[in-house]
Amino acid sequence: METDISVKVLTTEDASSSSEVQKAQLEDPSIRPILEKTLNSEDRQSWQEIAPESPATKRYWALSDSLHLKDGVLYRKWESDDRSSCRWQLILPKSRIQEVLRETHDSASGGHFGVMKTLSNSRERFYWDRLRTDVEKWRREFHACGARKGPKARTIGRLQRYNVGAPFERMTLDILEPLPVTTKDNRYVLVLMDYFTKWPEAIPIPDQVWLKNLFEHGFRVMAYL
Repeated sequence: METDISVKVLTTEDASSSSEVQKAQLEDPSIRPILEKTLNSEDRQSWQEIAPESPATKRYWALSDSLHLKDGVLYRKWESDDRSSCRWQLILPKSRIQEVLRETHDSASGGHFGVMKTLSNSRERFYWDRLRTDVEKWRREFHACGARKGPKARTIGRLQRYNVGAPFERMTLDILEPLPVTTKDNRYVLVLMDYFTKWPEAIPIPDQVWLKNLFEHGFRVMAYL
């Protein structure tokens, strides 16, 4: 039975034509018995007719009252409990499930959705038997694959010479430890060197005051150079 679907029907870009989608539905053994009967008759199949079919086909048959044709393609009409909103879900052939899950899982901005978000987005446009089970399984396999691959290796650049043209343009510092505590309670040595002059300085420091000493001694060293 052909139905006039006024609500916008959303499909994947790859499902570009009704004939291609219909062909894929007819090639799906779970969908074909329902689609063929719907194409050829307005009467719902009886249980006797559907009894020999697979469990998946029987589950589609149970939805017969909400299944409709548009351009020869089978859709499910979903309505909210209060009937204030509805949407048309393409009955998705098994051959298209992986492609739809990839598309739905990856957002336009490059982010990745969780199970519930992927499930919700899939139901916005599509319906198929065992949809939730397939989404959860796909998510598990997706993350397991990512874990096996590990983090993307970073390319480390080659060491290069850093040229300087004046004193104090670039300096290096390090902390020398551990050392015996001196009579002035110093236990570390702050070592500094100017890249241009190669002038070294070693400043004894106790612990937390090393920054203060660095600035005070640094200005004093600058006066000598």
